[in-house]
Amino acid sequence: MKQLLSVLALIISLCSGYVTTAQQLSLPRESQSAMVSQTVGSSVITINYSRPAVKGRIIWGKLVPYGFEENAFGNGKPMPWRAGANENTVITFSHDVKLNGVELKAGSYGLHMIPAENKEWTIIFSKDYKAWGSFFYEKENDALRITASPEKSNFSELLTYGFDNIKASSARAYLTWENLLIGFTCEFEADKITLESIRTQLTGAGGFNWQSWNQAAIYCLQSGKWLELGEQWCNKSIALNENSTNRNTLGYLLMAQKKTDEALKLFKENTDRYPADWNVWDSYGEALATAGRKSEAIDYYKKALEIAPKGQAKRIEKAIKDISN
Repeated sequence: MKQLLSVLALIISLCSGYVTTAQQLSLPRESQSAMVSQTVGSSVITINYSRPAVKGRIIWGKLVPYGFEENAFGNGKPMPWRAGANENTVITFSHDVKLNGVELKAGSYGLHMIPAENKEWTIIFSKDYKAWGSFFYEKENDALRITASPEKSNFSELLTYGFDNIKASSARAYLTWENLLIGFTCEFEADKITLESIRTQLTGAGGFNWQSWNQAAIYCLQSGKWLELGEQWCNKSIALNENSTNRNTLGYLLMAQKKTDEALKLFKENTDRYPADWNVWDSYGEALATAGRKSEAIDYYKKALEIAPKGQAKRIEKAIKDISN
């Protein structure tokens, strides 16, 4: 009897496993899933969504009603459009952001829209981003609502999200489908975020090597921002491992801050300390040219040309020619 019960238990277990497996089959969907992301400075915007097709249907005002849609499922309440298909369309911001000028905290949000005929649409960012579409939408979960005006666009068979108007601290996220496009501007405090990111990285493993501090200093130099801080970071790099690279970086940071005499003295010291490095001669020549000491600049450029790699020859020759004219 016990043996029979054991066999029956095994059969039931196997059948249960079969049913569970069948429920979890992953099969192609008619509206296939997609993901698009855009980096803005040090921030990232990501949109996960599904892509329904037009298939010859009238989309706006028909397949996608204007205003709220009747909801025979879920919570039974009139619902906005899920701005996609299947599960929630989910938009994620890595940092705090302004959407059409209105602040929203970093995080993931369910994206819903209330289409309107011949007027602005309402775009909803819901704290409930794990629901199925808009069937369980509740206004109380709204984190933010903004408005935007739709515009005509080239025909798009598949619903598509994308980004344009990409700048150093902002980008426009948009949805386009059929002959319509709706978008909103995403703006970050890029400088603040970048500075926080650099400082955080320099307190990690990167803070133990001279290259990271020098890289941070070079970013300040290239961006023209936080030059005094860049000088401090460069001095930290030098304290860890003094070499021609970080001393050259320091020279350029001094030049950028109009500390010309101090910079020239440093560049000259570099030629004495590292005579085999063509770059120190080249940098001193550049600094002298900037200071208006053209004949001396030519002499140091010529010295750099003698030992520089072939790939640098044309650039140095051009610098000499420009100074001579």
